[in-house]
Amino acid sequence: MWIFIALLFGVFVWLIFHSRRHSLRVLMYHKVSPSDTDFMTVTTEQLRQHLLYLRQADYTFVSLSAVLAALQKDGAISLPHRAVLVTFDDAYRNNLDNALAVLQEFDVPTTIFVSTAFVGGMNEWDGSTDPILTGDQLKDLTTNDFTLAYHSHRHLNYKNQSLETIHTDLSSNIQEANNLGLPMAHAFSYPYGGRPKDPVLKGQMIAEMKRLGIRAAFRIGNRINPIPIRNPYDLNRIDVRGTDSFA
Repeated sequence: MWIFIALLFGVFVWLIFHSRRHSLRVLMYHKVSPSDTDFMTVTTEQLRQHLLYLRQADYTFVSLSAVLAALQKDGAISLPHRAVLVTFDDAYRNNLDNALAVLQEFDVPTTIFVSTAFVGGMNEWDGSTDPILTGDQLKDLTTNDFTLAYHSHRHLNYKNQSLETIHTDLSSNIQEANNLGLPMAHAFSYPYGGRPKDPVLKGQMIAEMKRLGIRAAFRIGNRINPIPIRNPYDLNRIDVRGTDSFA
């Protein structure tokens, strides 16, 4: 009996310790709809419910610039101990049409990762089912506490690419953003969460990112990032799906 009580007490102490540790949660959204859901789409009401819960539970929304500033200090503890970064992949137009008002309602700084080859077009990597924001729309969003960052030029899965292909795609991502006049943060999210499995190639990819000025890169992982951050090119995000229950 006493062993069981001691075990319970140990778990309680562990939970308290970890709840108070400085850590960063990065939420990954894609599409937002007034009423439809799928694994990539949440409704506006689901988004509102998520943000309301986080506010009421004393989480603190932070900007990508705050995260990059923390990483600049070798991942030092300069973020709130329950920090949350909200991100959207792919720059779907429904982010503007359906998510913007909800994000403004809760005053949430938001990051959109942009695949520059498809700006103003369609999501060609996924059946051309949804329109992508135009350059002007993306620039307008930056006046509403949105930050733009890189998501590969052609939405490539870097898991199976050569270093030459990665170099070409990254360089094109940066160059096309410059051509469009988009103010980009020096951060990247891997499409599909894909990074090379070979450690040598992965190291070469990270070296190339550093050379091109990219200071952080986000995978999926579905884990919380403890602070200080160990590897700024392997930051975990939590995949938020419209098919998940609120719990």
